[in-house]
Amino acid sequence: MKYGTDKQVKQNRKMYGRRIQQLDHILKDNTFLVDGGYREFISSMYKALVSGRRITPKMESAITKVVKNYAKHINPEHQIKRVEYIEKTLDKINKIRSLLFECKFSPDYSYGKEMFLDSIETQVRQRASLSQKQRMTLNKFYTQFTKRLKKGTLSKKQPWHEEKKVKKSLDFLAFSS
Repeated sequence: MKYGTDKQVKQNRKMYGRRIQQLDHILKDNTFLVDGGYREFISSMYKALVSGRRITPKMESAITKVVKNYAKHINPEHQIKRVEYIEKTLDKINKIRSLLFECKFSPDYSYGKEMFLDSIETQVRQRASLSQKQRMTLNKFYTQFTKRLKKGTLSKKQPWHEEKKVKKSLDFLAFSS
């Protein structure tokens, strides 16, 4: 990391004095910074401002974005919307999870889907957001699981597959002796 001269430190304090105070306040607020990587990023931006490092336009916009996100975070209306979104989304994930169990897929298939749902649930709890692809995947899971339950493939296909596997294994034993 390059450190600036006293002149650059004074210039940064003059130009970005308010941002330095804001980032210092944000770093002290432990409710906002739960993710270690984000904390490190904010800390590095703060150090760059304080140490007199040259601030690029990209760095400046990133610092502004951090401050705006924090302002949203401390807004009570935003907090209420965030909690509602988390609760609503977790309810939907739990509904999909219960459909998954009702479908009685193979253990390997169910395990993979369960792991995906767990990761989505963790992200919703931490970030209160999902990407478009994640939402689309959850919608696909829902339609896939409901179709399977509507078709009644549980009662018709699974016992037949089990019977067929047993018969094949008996045929194999008969030919091997």
